[in-house]
Amino acid sequence: MEKALAYAISALLVAFGAWILIAGLSSGSPALWTIVALVPITIGIVSAFGPV
Repeated sequence: MEKALAYAISALLVAFGAWILIAGLSSGSPALWTIVALVPITIGIVSAFGPV
């Protein structure tokens, strides 16, 4: 159960980052928002596939 919750949180982090990325691409400075979106995406991927 704990592992499933950990994967769900990781997936939510990646989804949040993707949402920032999509919203940021239509903004005034897409490069800035792309960099900002990489933070939660990276954290989500590392927490899902990182060391146990």
